[in-house]
Amino acid sequence: MHMTTSNNKERSRRQEDNDSKALALPSIGIPQLFEEFMRPFDEFMQPLFPSSMKSIWTEAQGREPVVDFQDRGDHYVLTAELPGFEKNEVEVKVTSNELELNAEKNSQKESKGKNGTQSLSTRAYFHRYLSLPEEVVSEKVAGTMKNGVLELKLPKKEPKAQKGSRRVALK
Repeated sequence: MHMTTSNNKERSRRQEDNDSKALALPSIGIPQLFEEFMRPFDEFMQPLFPSSMKSIWTEAQGREPVVDFQDRGDHYVLTAELPGFEKNEVEVKVTSNELELNAEKNSQKESKGKNGTQSLSTRAYFHRYLSLPEEVVSEKVAGTMKNGVLELKLPKKEPKAQKGSRRVALK
């Protein structure tokens, strides 16, 4: 019994020694892989285009707008953070049980320098489709857009009152 325990301890110590000598590989995520892949290209293109291709990934990362949906008893409130969008760039469509949000922004920027003209076009797009948990009165939905925050108030449809009770005949 004592021999088995000391053998197990020795085996465990050898395993720890082997583990400590193992090659540790860093865990690299997709953004870091993309940056590493693009680094030589960025360095080559830097004199011609000061804003590198790396910025495409960085700008796209974490840009999904926050949408909050709350039940407030007789109505729902939807709040969507859409930074950079103006109210004329946002479209809201609503039916009694569905809601669709679309936001689109296009911009073009041109700068002239001693090495020539640089033109930059950008497009920001957001689309969200929601099935509502209960029917709403689509004609009474109201919304505001201030400082890139969309807020919608969706009044719930009142349940139809039953026309009195009815006796059920049992067979």
